[in-house]
Amino acid sequence: MNAIPEIYVSTDVEADSPISGPHSMLSFASAAYTADKQLIATFSANLETLEGATAHPVQAAYWKTQPEAWAACRKDLQKPETALKAYVEWVETLPGKPVFVAYPAGFDFTYMFWYMMRFAERCPFSWSALDIKTLAFAMTGFALSQSHQAAPAEALVR
Repeated sequence: MNAIPEIYVSTDVEADSPISGPHSMLSFASAAYTADKQLIATFSANLETLEGATAHPVQAAYWKTQPEAWAACRKDLQKPETALKAYVEWVETLPGKPVFVAYPAGFDFTYMFWYMMRFAERCPFSWSALDIKTLAFAMTGFALSQSHQAAPAEALVR
């Protein structure tokens, strides 16, 4: 029996708030990898904000401290409906079962799922996502609070 290979779609989201709907996702980028760490393809888009949406005050203050990142995510804007339909079609053409991967997945997947369902009316990842921090926690045996970007790299190579 030949199992369908998993394709790991590592994704990062930039937004103007902690939740989608009343606020907007500003940009996203994904890189698709095989299990043996071969990069297959990438996809990225900077998005127009949602009609009637406003930035959350805390996030708006953060963006004021990051002028270069703000400028980068406000270039070449696409309509969410155009970008998300193209993204879903891109994921569906990957040569295997797509697995959404992010850090933190609870934030990135929530935005991506909401936008995919609203603008493409489907999510090729189903209802699941792999959180990198949780994976590090499981692999290292560290406490979850110690499974973060500052953890020693050698701990991940056990």
